[in-house]
Amino acid sequence: MPETIHNAGVLIVASNRDDRRVLFDSFDGAEFEAIYTARDVAQAHALLAQDPELALIFVEFIDPYAEAEGLCRLLAGHPRWRLVPRVGVLPAGALPPGAPGGPNAPVAGWVRSPINAAEAMRQARELMAPPTPVVDRSDAGWIEQLDVPALIVDVGSDSVRGVNQRACQLLRGDAEQITGSSARALIGHLPPVRDEGMGLGEGRIEANGDPRLVGLATVGYGGGNGRLVFLTASPQAESPLEMLAGMARTGLDTQGVQPVLKRLIADYGLDFFYVCVERGGTEAEPQVMAAFPRTAQGSLYAVWQTELYRRVLAGSEFNAAEDAVARLGEPFFKQLRLNSVQAVPLYGESQRALGALIAGGRKPQPRAPELLAVLRLVGSHLALQSLVARYRSDSRFQGLHDSLTRLPNRLLFNDRLQSAIAEAGRSGELFAVLFVDLDRFKTINDSLGHSVGDQVLGAVAKRLRATVRASDTVSRYAGDEFTLILRHIVNREDVTRIADKIVKVLETPLTLTDGRELQITASLGISFYPEDGKDGETLLKHADVAMYSAKGLGRNTYQVYVAVPEESHRQRLDLETKLRVAERNNELRAYYQPQVDAQTEDIIGMESLIRWEHPELGLISPGFFIPIAEDTGLIVPIGEWILRTACTDAKRWLDMFDVPLRVSVNLSALQLRQPNLVEVVSRALQDTGLPGDNLDLEVTESINIKDIPNLMEVLGQLRELGCHIAIDDFGTGQSSLDYIKRFPADRIKIDQTFVRNIGVDPADEAIVRATINMARNMNRIVVAEGVETEDHLRFLREYGCQELQGYLFARPLPAASFENLLNERARLLAEMADE
Repeated sequence: MPETIHNAGVLIVASNRDDRRVLFDSFDGAEFEAIYTARDVAQAHALLAQDPELALIFVEFIDPYAEAEGLCRLLAGHPRWRLVPRVGVLPAGALPPGAPGGPNAPVAGWVRSPINAAEAMRQARELMAPPTPVVDRSDAGWIEQLDVPALIVDVGSDSVRGVNQRACQLLRGDAEQITGSSARALIGHLPPVRDEGMGLGEGRIEANGDPRLVGLATVGYGGGNGRLVFLTASPQAESPLEMLAGMARTGLDTQGVQPVLKRLIADYGLDFFYVCVERGGTEAEPQVMAAFPRTAQGSLYAVWQTELYRRVLAGSEFNAAEDAVARLGEPFFKQLRLNSVQAVPLYGESQRALGALIAGGRKPQPRAPELLAVLRLVGSHLALQSLVARYRSDSRFQGLHDSLTRLPNRLLFNDRLQSAIAEAGRSGELFAVLFVDLDRFKTINDSLGHSVGDQVLGAVAKRLRATVRASDTVSRYAGDEFTLILRHIVNREDVTRIADKIVKVLETPLTLTDGRELQITASLGISFYPEDGKDGETLLKHADVAMYSAKGLGRNTYQVYVAVPEESHRQRLDLETKLRVAERNNELRAYYQPQVDAQTEDIIGMESLIRWEHPELGLISPGFFIPIAEDTGLIVPIGEWILRTACTDAKRWLDMFDVPLRVSVNLSALQLRQPNLVEVVSRALQDTGLPGDNLDLEVTESINIKDIPNLMEVLGQLRELGCHIAIDDFGTGQSSLDYIKRFPADRIKIDQTFVRNIGVDPADEAIVRATINMARNMNRIVVAEGVETEDHLRFLREYGCQELQGYLFARPLPAASFENLLNERARLLAEMADE
């Protein structure tokens, strides 16, 4: 990526918040002038109306693709932005660009959701161009510079005032004939220009008696009644034979078929065209390879639920005129006013129908026999294409997954491990690798047979998958060996709790298919990145060493890798020495993770988190250096540094954005023992000007009141300063209800271990529900940490959790990036207020 992008920004149009966040994070530090984000095309129009200078545009394509395609075509023809590179974002599982039913738009590249940051940056490097020069509109010939068909229309007089040569070719007329003619008669009704300054629609033109579908995009031009109209339409095939020859030339390339289908629809004047292919297995709905039109809400017509579809799937062809169509009794056929319907089965290499192709029109079809023959050939091609795509998909899956357990195999695991290392290297986070080996599995295979051994492996795979989060990786590495990657770890104890849970889950007796019960156990080894290794091979080797240590302790347990004592001690002393000068050398960094209102998802606060960026070692995980800081007492000056930094940043943002943000700062047990803690906090508030009401101080539940005799008094004095007290990591300690009742806390933060198991472990779900109920009954606000999925969000909302924090909304951000996030929030709120 270039070091500097002069006076230009990035536009990100994406409804998927995770993709929006990855792109925002990726380009936020690349010295762009601004990062513009829009949740949908309408919001993108509003941004473009502000005439921003852009260097790169990402547009998400959600089925139906008409709006995104229209936006890209408009950008491609706009004199200001036509040279700005556009990258399309495809949802996971979407059909590839150009495939029947897939997107077809002028973009320079594509990325798939979930977006890989490295791939997005690679695309940006390849596509980045200098800012596009603005065309001088005073030049009467500027419209000829547009690379799409375009008209200038006066909507007041319904007359065409200008036309370029591309539009003349599309309309099959010359400029002299078209200029001055009725725009409505020529291209139909223009879509109204909305508040955002643009309008999108569709029309049908009659050129030399030949009906064609065209896409229309309008923008204001010259003030008053002037409109600049862009037209899009596929070139016509001269005959059905030429059309089919074009399809044959595409071979089995899915991207090449889409234009052929569009030509078929236009050439035969079709108003309905659906291609459905059965998926096989237990999936109820077929794959829809082509869908024209869609409902007003943008969804598919459920043609696969009709009697007609069932009859065609059984092998019948259908060719009906008006009366026969009416007898079908299908509501949406009547709604669409179809007076002719043709349908054919899609046959592959056997005589079993794979799906159906159904076409229809509002007018009687004068070439019905010819159309039916064309549909048979088109259907045969699409069926073969579907079979090849299914084979290729299965082949990719089989190449990366174990055939018995369907888990990722060694190849895919190693790839994910490298991705985890790359991400952790950027973010400074901790993750763990687990090596699981079944105890005495060879005895099971030898004595009970391989079929029983396969049952055991399948059961172990299901239990492992059910024990961890969806974001974690479980793989069958080899034989009876399984490997796991546990991501986004805050404390090492989180991993050991999961390991203990795995041991207990696996030792539960397994019932075989013949009714017998079998007891199985496993030994687990754990290694941590980066403490136990900075590359995949080392992490796996050390997890394997730890696993054999567990076997040496009698099996059915877990062990964490421990380095050779002398080496480990030397490394710790070296790190301690570096940590002592980290603040003086300006190596400490404050990161902030947003806290949001559970109902509105608006930012209401942030938790401050510390990172250590060493010039040689890079970003060091707090899970690695905080224990050293606590053991050596360095946590006291480090804690004061993060307190003052957080107060300074929070005060600046309060003044800039005029929003009542709260910043949370963690207090360690050692800080709570300091006799001058209240004075330190008071001085930080006074020096920075931050009101005490905007500071939350977090105390972990595990702190024992007996270890800090004056704890309640200290917390009371902090509350007198106006500060709020929060119990952090709730659920992981041994607190009694009486202790919680007496503890002067305003907020209770549910530990992320329980939140991340929502949808996985009913016991953890019950703990979350009970905590929310208890806190609300005690008039305490509940904050859930570790919210990562929409399922987590729905569950927590349903049971009344008030505040949320986690990767679903944003990862921990450097101060500059968090400020950009607040800037973006302010801009969106201002736009909503203007609407």
